[in-house]
Amino acid sequence: MEKQNLKRTPLYLNHIALKGRMVEFAGYEMPVQYTGLLEETKACRKEVGLFDVSHMGQFSVRGKSSLNELQRLVTNDLSKLQIGQAQYTMLCNETGGVIDDLVIYLRGENHFYICVNASNREADFNWMKSRLSPDVTLEDESDSTALLALQGPKAEGLIAALSKDPEIPQLKYYWAKDGFLMDIPVYISRTGYTGEDGFELYVPSDRAADLWELLLSRGKDYNITPCGLGARDTLRLEMGYPLHGHELNAHMTPLQAGLSWVVKLQKTVPFIGRDALMKQTSSGPDPLLRAFRINDRRIARQGYPVFDEAGNKVGTISSGTHSPHLESPIALAFIEKKWAEAETLWVEIRNAKIPMSRVKLPFVSPHTKKN
Repeated sequence: MEKQNLKRTPLYLNHIALKGRMVEFAGYEMPVQYTGLLEETKACRKEVGLFDVSHMGQFSVRGKSSLNELQRLVTNDLSKLQIGQAQYTMLCNETGGVIDDLVIYLRGENHFYICVNASNREADFNWMKSRLSPDVTLEDESDSTALLALQGPKAEGLIAALSKDPEIPQLKYYWAKDGFLMDIPVYISRTGYTGEDGFELYVPSDRAADLWELLLSRGKDYNITPCGLGARDTLRLEMGYPLHGHELNAHMTPLQAGLSWVVKLQKTVPFIGRDALMKQTSSGPDPLLRAFRINDRRIARQGYPVFDEAGNKVGTISSGTHSPHLESPIALAFIEKKWAEAETLWVEIRNAKIPMSRVKLPFVSPHTKKN
């Protein structure tokens, strides 16, 4: 995609001022790093990191029948939500493949607020629009909304210093509330994609730069570090969190990706893809997602083939990086069911077969509020 056709978030000039290294991501010009991937990743684990994730999309669904309408589209059970609570779920096609993974909030009575992946924003909206009845309204609020992520063990302290509402820094994990940080209106959720405690801050686009600068200024007392998408990807991979286009796609199901906990086959409202997922539950998903440490310094990238001891191809790497906290390359891979429990397999990197050891997720211990 040509650079002049790339979209920019409301914080583009702030990234340029910080000398962020800008790259194309999901149709946007986004900062991949500022001071360096390793420094930013470690800062988020030890202190607090600030991310611009305004490329993500936000939809609102409103109407008296909105619960039942959405129940037909997603795999998890939205009837369990209370106002202010969030839920992780999947939007699947008829074969059980993942169109997108979503976070859905019950923001108010008969009002569901949905966060979608940037690259899937248009496809998600069209899929939902064509399957929702005229009894509910679906609005794309992405362009009028910016999203900042504040992640790390010092995030709560910084939020507490900026909010006059004592309930906001004490939000439970996967809960949210409308409020203010100083005079800036924000929908604040205690969620994230790093495995650390933290908050995601939905803010009107025209106040995004004000909030960014406020957090950086007041965050100096907390050793805040602006972080790019490179650190975000490393942090999520250390947790084993899936990324659409890697561990999730229209040809792989949540069951193959190890996400059966977000698939509620017995909920009262049947959802699109349920029959296919029930069938897969009976037969057993194949291939299966597994986690590995690479016994080498080289990194196993997405698409690299995986082999058994005899040299037969048994899988494919879906994500790989160097973990700063393990000081070792790590990877996720889809492995044929027959070989999914093998302790050692081999990945081909630059024509060399490199052994890799299967490990349990997460690679790094999480520190979210629930933990």
